[in-house]
Amino acid sequence: MADYTAEHGLQVLTYLGLTCISDKEKEVFKEKWDQFYGGSSDLIRTTWTLYAEALPFICGDGDRDSFLLAQFRDSDFGKRVEATELEEKLKQGVTLEEILKKGPHKFYIRY
Repeated sequence: MADYTAEHGLQVLTYLGLTCISDKEKEVFKEKWDQFYGGSSDLIRTTWTLYAEALPFICGDGDRDSFLLAQFRDSDFGKRVEATELEEKLKQGVTLEEILKKGPHKFYIRY
């Protein structure tokens, strides 16, 4: 099993097209990585938890807007991981570096 860093987590967000996070959120993501990763040693779960559950409250006001953002991010992250099959590829032994070489995943929206 690979030992991932906060930079790997941020690369996952970029791969999934989740680039609209503030500099403050990126900083907190890096600061909190070891705390969250140490509990699971799971790249996807740690990235998901930090992005969707922790950052909206740590960097936000902790109010209803933070709660709504957390719900949206949770749903959106899950859909993107499923659409890209990222977690499955990692479980099959494809390295993160190989996956990232292809560049960010392109998502197409149907109207």
